Amino acid sequence: MIKTYTMPNCPMCEELKSFMRTSHISYEETNVEEDFRAFAKLKYLDIEQMPAVEINGKVYSGDIEELKNIVSM
Repeated sequence: MIKTYTMPNCPMCEELKSFMRTSHISYEETNVEEDFRAFAKLKYLDIEQMPAVEINGKVYSGDIEELKNIVSM
């Protein structure tokens, strides 16, 4: 399962979630503004840009097209 880290009112977060829904990719969403532990984890990993995705314990963040390719693998 893919874990997706998002923030409210984030257009790129919405785009990634929409892509995963239409591609029938299962994911679990975590809002980093509501989940302090998730926020702290990403901060520790020096990840500040949302969305971020976690697959098999590895966290990815960056360009939305790259993230789409990563979650499609």
